[in-house]
Amino acid sequence: MPEPKRPLKVFLCHAHADRDPVRGLYSLLTQDGVDAWLDKEKLLPGQDWELEIRKAVQ
Repeated sequence: MPEPKRPLKVFLCHAHADRDPVRGLYSLLTQDGVDAWLDKEKLLPGQDWELEIRKAVQ
């Protein structure tokens, strides 16, 4: 029996100057069912961003 497919996971890292195109890419990926991680979408106020980024990359 074949193993079930895992959803694709993508970590988006970008320079400030690339913010708008990366947000567009994030939208396209999530619409297609990709589990994309983007700081402005996934981090909540008060979270330890360094810890959350390390967890997301793992």
